[in-house]
Amino acid sequence: MAVTPKPSSGAVVVLGTGAMAPEIAVATASAGLPTLIAGRDADRAEAAASWARGFAGTRVDAASIDPDAFSGAGVVIESIVEDAGDKRDLLSRIEPWCPDQAVIATNTSSLTIAELALALRRPERFAGLHFLKPAHLTGVVEVIPGPATGAETVVTLRALAAAIGKAPLTVRRDVPGFIWNRIQFAVLRECLHMLDEGIADAADIDAAVADGLAPRWVAAGPLATADLGGIGTFRRVCEQLFPHLASGPDVPDEMPRREASGEPFALWTRADPEAVAALRAHALEAGRRVAAERRALGG
Repeated sequence: MAVTPKPSSGAVVVLGTGAMAPEIAVATASAGLPTLIAGRDADRAEAAASWARGFAGTRVDAASIDPDAFSGAGVVIESIVEDAGDKRDLLSRIEPWCPDQAVIATNTSSLTIAELALALRRPERFAGLHFLKPAHLTGVVEVIPGPATGAETVVTLRALAAAIGKAPLTVRRDVPGFIWNRIQFAVLRECLHMLDEGIADAADIDAAVADGLAPRWVAAGPLATADLGGIGTFRRVCEQLFPHLASGPDVPDEMPRREASGEPFALWTRADPEAVAALRAHALEAGRRVAAERRALGG
């Protein structure tokens, strides 16, 4: 009989107090895993832990970044600002405080694991564990081994993902953006390009994705959709359409223009933060139900 790997024994220490750290803590604590949020500022760590406790309905501890916070760690998940230097400095600082068997993971969304692993003495115990925001609601997590990551580390992180109810996606090559963000920003680049070119307005572009592509992709991702639509048909459309799509390295003008002016793409996103959060949570829950049905079919 096959044995399902279990996550590493010991506490999950979430390193950071920004937007995603408490969401990650909710995900781990809700699954019954001992969870601690460690931050440079003890008050901010406690505030993040308090927020997480409110969602998880269970214990989430808080601590300053010091040796005691990491002495019982099984897995450390770093989730600080997306800056390679800051991450390397902090990772090198806390590594000596962790038990030898502990796994250290980074929640980076765009930096390579190889460049962050340079800060560590034991890179074989280090990998990426990229949660998708909001981390306590989304149904997948990316596991990214670096060139030096050991197989046991990957097994541990995949087991952790499964234990907290998320499908682990293993990224086979350590490339910037991994899977999710490479897809997300490729779509965003084309949406911005269409705005720049006057092809459609923001509302209609968003509707094409939210009301058209997104529901279809919940049932079948882009590659499975090509299977369903006919690979030959999709190949011919690719040949005709690819030369006309955005492919340049520069950010389309519409984004820096709106950043400078403060004008949102969609006014409704500023109307009622609680209602918007509830809407997104409802959509994600519906998506997880459909995803479970798809997986039951083998998808």
